Amino acid sequence: MLETYRGIPHLLDTWLVLTGMALPVALSSLRRPGALPPRLAAFGMPAAFALVLAATLSPTPHRFSTVVGQCGTHLATTGGLTSVQGLLNVLLFVPAAGALALASGRPGDGIAAGIGLSASVEAVQALIPQLGRSCQLHDLIANTAGAFCGVGLVAGVQSIVRRRQLVTSTYVVEHAAMVVVRPRPPARHRRRDHITLRPVPVQVVAKPANGLRPVVRTR
Repeated sequence: MLETYRGIPHLLDTWLVLTGMALPVALSSLRRPGALPPRLAAFGMPAAFALVLAATLSPTPHRFSTVVGQCGTHLATTGGLTSVQGLLNVLLFVPAAGALALASGRPGDGIAAGIGLSASVEAVQALIPQLGRSCQLHDLIANTAGAFCGVGLVAGVQSIVRRRQLVTSTYVVEHAAMVVVRPRPPARHRRRDHITLRPVPVQVVAKPANGLRPVVRTR
């Protein structure tokens, strides 16, 4: 995918042109409601994807093969995962996948976009040999690893930020203690269970001789 970074002519020019074309989309992302980190990620995401396209699809003077659709599958070829070129292939997809995961709030979007974009780039390189690029399986693996690294980095930073936000202040602790110590009044449907019945002394007066009804007197 990236045969020689120094051998890619007009890499910076191509990246600046692609970033400028996506500038209106980037500026519109800053106006959307929501938290600031996802908006900043959405603002920088077009530049990250433009860098991927400029670095992988810009024509080079190299001519590896004239056969259309040919793709190497040997992992030990030059520019494998352990070389500088392989590490650069990994780092190339870290900003794009991380920015997309942070902007959308779904880590799966960054991983899927990284794998899909890498597969599309390798397919274009195999179908258009005039670009001077070589389709290699280890490039796809390196880009996929970079997408996972970018999403994992964003997830790690978000977990650290959430842990700091969960630290309660002194006011919250004191307020919670007051709520726990204060007794809770009984519910309406249970208030009758808390009513204490007191016995009322009753004095029964005997029936008088004149035939009138007895009077019940209470104290």
